[in-house]
Amino acid sequence: MGKGELSAEELLRLANSASSKDPNALLGAVEKRLPQEKKNELFRILGDKKALEELLRSEQAQKLMKQFKK
Repeated sequence: MGKGELSAEELLRLANSASSKDPNALLGAVEKRLPQEKKNELFRILGDKKALEELLRSEQAQKLMKQFKK
C-alpha cells in the first residue's frame, strides 16, 4: 500500500473503532488518515455514480460490506 492508502483490514479497524455504525463517523475517521489528494479522489468517486457503482462491485468492497453486516 502506498502512502495514504488504507487496506481493507485498516478500514475494518477504523469501522470497529468508530463510535457508532454511522457512515458519517466512519467517513470522518477515514478522512483524518488521508492526505488531501486522496480525500479529493475519495469525494470525486463518491460523487460519480458510475465510479461508485464500480467500486461497490469490487471484491474488496464486497468483503467490507459483509463485515459491516456482522
